[in-house]
Amino acid sequence: MTEPRALDEPLTDTELDELEVFLASDAVPQDCMDLEMLDGYLTAIASAPEQIQPSEWLLHVWSEGGKASTPAFSGTEQTQRIMGLMLRHMAGIERTLAESPTRFKPLLYVAEATAQPPERTPPEGTAWCEGYMSGVKLRDEEWQPLYDVDHARDWIFPIEALAFGDHDDDFTEWVDSDEKREGLIEELPVAAVLIYRFWQDRRRAAQATGTGTRRSVLADTARKSRQRLH
Repeated sequence: MTEPRALDEPLTDTELDELEVFLASDAVPQDCMDLEMLDGYLTAIASAPEQIQPSEWLLHVWSEGGKASTPAFSGTEQTQRIMGLMLRHMAGIERTLAESPTRFKPLLYVAEATAQPPERTPPEGTAWCEGYMSGVKLRDEEWQPLYDVDHARDWIFPIEALAFGDHDDDFTEWVDSDEKREGLIEELPVAAVLIYRFWQDRRRAAQATGTGTRRSVLADTARKSRQRLH
């Protein structure tokens, strides 16, 4: 069982392997996210316009669309262990984005042609970006300001292209060669950092201006209440 203080510690390679094995096991629903998709998903949640509670985002890890389906944990200890690993992984992602942005790297699988027929091998980067966009989808409307800013819209484009390019005509031409796909993959680390900073800057600006506004509203409400009493 993970101690509370361990939530401040990044996952070791062994712990990442442990989480990966669980996500690929028979204990989870068939449409459960794999580790690459989870990494993208948690990156979007860590970068989101507002905080999203685990009770909401966790459902979408186990099953696409947040269906009412949960793993067959062996017991409370395993439940807490897996949850602890995921929470620590997200904390590690956010810490890297905030404190060591040049070290941020999406966790991407490199498909092996010998592992399965080539036509069934998922293109590199697709799962991570699909996971990221699943995180965006949790707060579609709140993410709109990023799309409304031209240069910020460019940051999320490579993520969208890799997530949707294989089945969306609007993006197909951007991923129709290995060279184009590799170019987009190279943009992912910087794009993720810039998107994270975009929302952090907006949060700080809202807090700076919102504090005075809230106090003014509260004072005005209190004044009107006193007038009604008299």
